[in-house]
Amino acid sequence: MATAIEQLRLKAVLANCPELDALTGHVRSFAQMLTERQGERLPQWLNAVRQDDLPSLHTLAAGIDRDRDAVITGLTLPWSSGVVEGHVNRIILWNPSCQVALRSLPLRIPDGRLGRGPEDSAAVDMGISGFKPSFLVGIEAVRQAHGSRLATLVGRRLKGCALVRFVEDGDWFADCPVVLDFDGLQVEVCHSKLDELSIGWNTIDTAAPIAGWERFELTPQWSHGDERLEPFVGQELREVALLEWRPADRDLAAGTVAVEFAFAEGCLRIVNGLDENRIEIGAAQPEYIRHRLGR
Repeated sequence: MATAIEQLRLKAVLANCPELDALTGHVRSFAQMLTERQGERLPQWLNAVRQDDLPSLHTLAAGIDRDRDAVITGLTLPWSSGVVEGHVNRIILWNPSCQVALRSLPLRIPDGRLGRGPEDSAAVDMGISGFKPSFLVGIEAVRQAHGSRLATLVGRRLKGCALVRFVEDGDWFADCPVVLDFDGLQVEVCHSKLDELSIGWNTIDTAAPIAGWERFELTPQWSHGDERLEPFVGQELREVALLEWRPADRDLAAGTVAVEFAFAEGCLRIVNGLDENRIEIGAAQPEYIRHRLGR
């Protein structure tokens, strides 16, 4: 909470800089949409942004507009952010579709991480050593590329897991891949946007530091413990499947593909949480169509 003196100083600065005053207003308005789940106001917010001479914010708005439906969903549905709601700004800034001109924004974020798309997804590694994502869309594309290899995991034991957390608060950075080690065969699962899935094999070095975050206020690092995943460590994998999200009603996420690992004592899934990963435990929702992968 700012002190009275700090508030007066801020008012003085804003009074002498119309551009900064306008930028502050737009940021506060967006924050209100986020915290109060008012996604329906996004078109109005975009129009208001375009009325002011703020080139960097125009760039951000153009990127949001390209994924307008996804952003509205993310600002509206209560399960789109979950416990990581406090990190939405980091997710937006890392989202390559925003195409933010980094040096023109008064924000501390790493340079050179933007430009991801299915055609050049390897350009975005988030500073993770060995991470070269190749995003696929749709059940057939994922099954053709990775179905046979996923099936070979059956019969192996889960030896360990790794995901990225922030040193300062311990929160999971859900944009980063979830890594599972099955007897030395490492599978690296990462979701993006509403329908993209990348699966990697033995490429990520979870012992190496995550680079490129020197100018950012938080420090990501690999964590090899997670209370959701630890109960499965040591268990033998009984079955692996791809799950296709097919709800009865219209849904922007229809067709999204999740990866499910079934053990003798439970089941875990790495699913699309709207432009990030989400870990689910137990029975899958009935809206999923299960595609079992045989040996």
